Amino acid sequence: MPSALNLNLISNAIVAICGVVVLGISAYVEHTTRKIGYTSSTYTYDAFVGAFTLIAILALIAVRYGKPSLATIINEAALSGLLWIFWLAAAVSTTHYTSADRAICKHIDDLFDLPEFEDAPADAIALAKKVFKSTCRDLKAQLAFLWIGFVLLTLTTGYLVYLGMKRGNSLWRSNLRSYDHDAHSHADPFADPVGSQRGPVAGVVDEDPDHKP
Repeated sequence: MPSALNLNLISNAIVAICGVVVLGISAYVEHTTRKIGYTSSTYTYDAFVGAFTLIAILALIAVRYGKPSLATIINEAALSGLLWIFWLAAAVSTTHYTSADRAICKHIDDLFDLPEFEDAPADAIALAKKVFKSTCRDLKAQLAFLWIGFVLLTLTTGYLVYLGMKRGNSLWRSNLRSYDHDAHSHADPFADPVGSQRGPVAGVVDEDPDHKP
């Protein structure tokens, strides 16, 4: 089984990828929809969540290896919990406030057949259809990555809380690297570190082919 640190690094990497995708889609949708005079605060917030997540995870990884004393399990759990709140808000708000948009996505061609668009230039109609269809594809991807990131952060936060509560809540001030080291050293009570000058262990026969009783 992967170590606690490696599990969190894998989770961090996937969440960071989700953050990059959400940031990219949000920025692209904001750019393209402004061409037809449409703006949405939902995508602005999603872009903030993606950017903040990427910065937070990169900073956390740097602290883990540069200043391990700050990367305690309680601090990691707190940061993961904060990101969990941001991603939950982003996923719920995007799902809620784009429900009408997703309904329109199913009837884009019918929408532009309405009488209100009869006198509109054909080029303008074609551009609007292209923008809306592209936005609809991006919206589906946005929702998928938002909920994936939320689920991963739920699992990560729960796992960190579980680690902190082990051994009578004594591990909150430890870090993941120390936890992995302790878990490994407790795995085999007779394990002898390489290069150790330790003497014979009681109850263990020292097999030496040159030894004569």
